[in-house]
Amino acid sequence: MHRFMPALVGVLILLVCLPAFGQQTGSVRGQVTSSDGDAIPGVTVEASGDVLPQPRLTVTNANGDYRLQFLPPGNYVLSYALDGMDTARREVKIRLQQTATVDVSLQTEGVTEVLEVTGELPVIDTTSAEIKTSIDNEVIDQLPVGQEYRDLVKLIPGVQYSEETVRGPSAGGSGQDNVYLFDGVNVGLPLFGTLSAEPSSHDIAEISIIKGGAKALDFNRSGGFTINSVSKAGTNRYRGEVSYQVQTEDMTGDRDTGSSAEFDEDKDWAVFNVGGPIISDRLFFYTSYYRPTADRSSRSNLYGAVPDLDDTRDELFGKLTFTPTDSLLIHCSYRDSDHTETGFGVTNEAYNGTVSTGNDATLEIAIFESSLVINDNSYLNFKYTDFANETSGRPDNLFNFGIADDGSVGLDVNNLDQQGLLLVPQPLAGEDAFNTFITPLINRYGFVENGVPTGGGRTGGGSTIDDIDYFRESWQVGYDLLLGRHDLHFGYQWSNDEEDLSRTSNGWGVISVPGGRTTFNGQPVFYEARFEQQSLGGAVPGAINSQFESQSFEINDTIHWDDWTFNLGVMFSNDQLFGEGLRENSTNVSGFELAPGNQYKMYEIDWDELISPRLGATWSYNQRDTLYASYSRYYPAAGSLPRAASWARNLRRSIRGYFDASGNLIGTDPVSSSSGKFFDDDLDPRSIDEFIVGHSRQLSDRWTGKAHVRYRYGTNFWEDTNNNARSRFEPPEGIPTEDYIPNLADFRAEVGGSSYVIAELDNAFTKYYEASLDAEWRGSKAYFKGSYVWSHYYGNFDQDNSTTENDANTFIGSSFIADGAGRQLWNFREGNLRGDRRHQLKVYGFYNFDWNGSVGAYAIFQSGQPWEAWDVEVYRNLTGSSSDTSRYAEPAGSRTTDSHVQVDLNYTQDFKLSDRFNIQLRADLYNALDEQTGYNIQNKRNSANFGEPRNFFNPRRFQLAVKFQF
Repeated sequence: MHRFMPALVGVLILLVCLPAFGQQTGSVRGQVTSSDGDAIPGVTVEASGDVLPQPRLTVTNANGDYRLQFLPPGNYVLSYALDGMDTARREVKIRLQQTATVDVSLQTEGVTEVLEVTGELPVIDTTSAEIKTSIDNEVIDQLPVGQEYRDLVKLIPGVQYSEETVRGPSAGGSGQDNVYLFDGVNVGLPLFGTLSAEPSSHDIAEISIIKGGAKALDFNRSGGFTINSVSKAGTNRYRGEVSYQVQTEDMTGDRDTGSSAEFDEDKDWAVFNVGGPIISDRLFFYTSYYRPTADRSSRSNLYGAVPDLDDTRDELFGKLTFTPTDSLLIHCSYRDSDHTETGFGVTNEAYNGTVSTGNDATLEIAIFESSLVINDNSYLNFKYTDFANETSGRPDNLFNFGIADDGSVGLDVNNLDQQGLLLVPQPLAGEDAFNTFITPLINRYGFVENGVPTGGGRTGGGSTIDDIDYFRESWQVGYDLLLGRHDLHFGYQWSNDEEDLSRTSNGWGVISVPGGRTTFNGQPVFYEARFEQQSLGGAVPGAINSQFESQSFEINDTIHWDDWTFNLGVMFSNDQLFGEGLRENSTNVSGFELAPGNQYKMYEIDWDELISPRLGATWSYNQRDTLYASYSRYYPAAGSLPRAASWARNLRRSIRGYFDASGNLIGTDPVSSSSGKFFDDDLDPRSIDEFIVGHSRQLSDRWTGKAHVRYRYGTNFWEDTNNNARSRFEPPEGIPTEDYIPNLADFRAEVGGSSYVIAELDNAFTKYYEASLDAEWRGSKAYFKGSYVWSHYYGNFDQDNSTTENDANTFIGSSFIADGAGRQLWNFREGNLRGDRRHQLKVYGFYNFDWNGSVGAYAIFQSGQPWEAWDVEVYRNLTGSSSDTSRYAEPAGSRTTDSHVQVDLNYTQDFKLSDRFNIQLRADLYNALDEQTGYNIQNKRNSANFGEPRNFFNPRRFQLAVKFQF
């Protein structure tokens, strides 16, 4: 909390001087007419809601039009009053980032007033060409949905179901292109774009998703989807709940194939929340506590006993809603999470329990936001957020000795399991000398299978000690003006993503056994260790600091013209990447000089290079249904190059150490791609162009149908690659053959650095085609939503398929793609991308019974995951490497895994004790059909189990919960 205090004080001062708000709201618009259909100006429209302490007022203009903006999502009553006319009232539900349309006809005095309900039924935003949807807590709470924020992603229409724990699903871009907002705060991991932060879902009142057609609002640069949420808030009535949910080991099914290590855990979740008024009609509060735990004991594998697993998290949240005046609304909230894990990392039956690891993480999110209604036609808004995710990873088995790269410290070959993480070797056919050398190692360090010592396992201790802290600070200000037919918006946002990385090795790090099959400086290498340079101590600097600073300015004009709504918007952005280890020096050829610890600007993308037009047209031909079309350009903001290309990596890089048969150090060799890199000149930023045509129709009072087609084209992908890749690795005709940086050798002579450079890869592209059908039905007792999507994700640059374990925080701009021979874009890279799911059918809904019970269901069918064989032998004429990794042997996506079908169910029973008190029992059944479809195929031809899945969808599991509500 200490790092938030200066910002907190500054924001409190700003809130006094400049009342404001962020876009965690919805709006309502409409027209007031007489019984003859004539527009009525001067009607007072009042919106009062359960989460809005003070009502909002506006007056209809000369055309009878009105609009109320910046309304927190919730239930509202709209009142329409004018002297000489009867007051009309309408109930409406305001949804996050949605505009509700409520037209009213006023009657002369003496006509009986009727309260009409609007907005609970499916409604169409007749002013928008966006592909968007919102799902409120009523729906979420009655469906079989998990406890974490990431579990809500499965509800997004047209987005594939995924059980990967780090990388998000593909939705027209890579799994790192999505943007995840929690109360409007970007909780994606800075520099990586994955949802590695861990906010829970129990506080969420509603989620809103924009998949395409984004306006120049809310600074949307997402290359995939953007999911936003609004947290629960207090009201004028005290409400709360206490709940406990459990999933024991016996409530989890056995895995049909593969290891069951991940699933024989006892899990539980405890939740408490309460909210209500502090000052009636002025100041509301909401607070919650969340504690999930998991433990696993008495487990064993091929090596024997495995350490007990313990996973505990404590998460606190508090929120205030304040209306000091009728025109001013203020929200502030703070979330704090502490997470501790021990006994992790033993994820394979052939891993010794001694390699287990532990992790500690804290997550802090502070938010200050407010809105000021200046007058009926203008609004001022401001938002400040601070995000901190500090993490630490430690081996449970730590080795207490130092290492050196000068030969003074050798490798203790008699106790390899006390030197680091030992990769136990396996015999190779035809390599008699090698097999003879490793036999004693297998006998001592291998596992016993069928009575025979066996290699291929891992023993020793975890290899790495990590301290990685992520920070994101952001503020934005906006002004909205209603001017005749124009809804004008102006906004500015500043944000800074930051990472502090300290990484050392446990002993010698990772130890492998070449057994004399390779050489270094002419000498046979029998043992190889890969360790972190920061482990050497001495003059090596501390943590690497990397920063990505971004600014955006947006202008959007929504024009209402009879039955048409036109959207004209544009966003201008500026990105600056900062690394460590250099200082500008104009007298040097490279433009830099060495300066360890100094922050330098490694690259800047100017305002004129990041211009994002947002154009849309919507025809509401009968005031209920719409035809629409849009064009948008996106420049995804996530990028890992501030760390991946930083010069600090020259002094904090990974190093290979080579040893003889007695453990004496022969020499060391830094990993070539693990060092500072120069950028090629005049790089065009990665962009995605999107075209949409769609139709939305209110089929009946209960049914809504939507259909659209969408096309996305991505280009200008950046990657680190060999400076001479275009001449060295046999490119096809049409690819330039010159080096990216012709005088790189002169640069390196001054400041060192890698032979790799950051370049815009020639002819890199992705294409995404989508045809979608979506239907929604809402009744008094039931709800249904279904979607079918045909899509094709194609190209030659696959950010989701760059390494073996793709469910990870992979560098954006510095992966295996284009790294050396056999990994260039012309090496079979073009084809179906890993995120392609050709067919997807998703349905979910619930039904409320007369006996205070309800049943919910979620079902999905989706096509399998594309994959292809990797084989270094295809490129033997270009490389002496033995690694198959990311070396395609056939066109991308030539093969596909089995399709996946899943059904999740739940049943909820309420026992109402009184009007204020309720006891609820709930049962959730996930993967009811126990379809454990395999994915993430082992696709290296020269490794064991080629063609077999590495991962499987989770088995059937059952959860029980009890909840007391008041």
